[in-house]
Amino acid sequence: MAGDEGRIRRWAERHRVKYTRIVLDRGAAPDQPMLTVRGHSVLSAQREAALTWIERLGAEGFGVARVKIEAAPWNEDVPRTAAEAQGLPPGCYFEHHVKLALPDETEMAAVRALAERHTAHVSRNARRDLGDRGHERFVTQRCRGVGRTEARRRLDALLDALATAGFKAVEVEEEFVVHDDHPALDSGWIDEKTDVR
Repeated sequence: MAGDEGRIRRWAERHRVKYTRIVLDRGAAPDQPMLTVRGHSVLSAQREAALTWIERLGAEGFGVARVKIEAAPWNEDVPRTAAEAQGLPPGCYFEHHVKLALPDETEMAAVRALAERHTAHVSRNARRDLGDRGHERFVTQRCRGVGRTEARRRLDALLDALATAGFKAVEVEEEFVVHDDHPALDSGWIDEKTDVR
């Protein structure tokens, strides 16, 4: 999405959608403004809804760089096994977001190193400042080509490693991405190894 942050924020408020400005820790496109629209329907209907939102944004001079459609991982058609996952398009994967509140920036190197061992990396919400309470960061983990049980095992391993290192999760989100039309936007940010133990 291209455009002035104030304009897109006002547009989001007017259309009652959530605006977030995610800043990746590194990568080809580290600054990623994002709109979130919730829906409850089948994938084809959600794709149509996304096209409608793209048209609305375009009519007001905004370009859309990426469309991601996510589902709760406990939905019926989310793969339970690696065999089921292999039959899906390559843009489908499990994604986990672990929110941390760090006292200061000195912990970032340790969090980064730990995250990378678990096919994850670090980002932040540029619009949220904890002030004297520290720094909010997100550790995002992706799991491709696996079922929900294995994805959950990997998330648990990440959470255990964070806790062992003294980083307590403030919040954890689990998602299954059913459509991602521009994954290259994250190039250089997250190393998606498939042999995570």
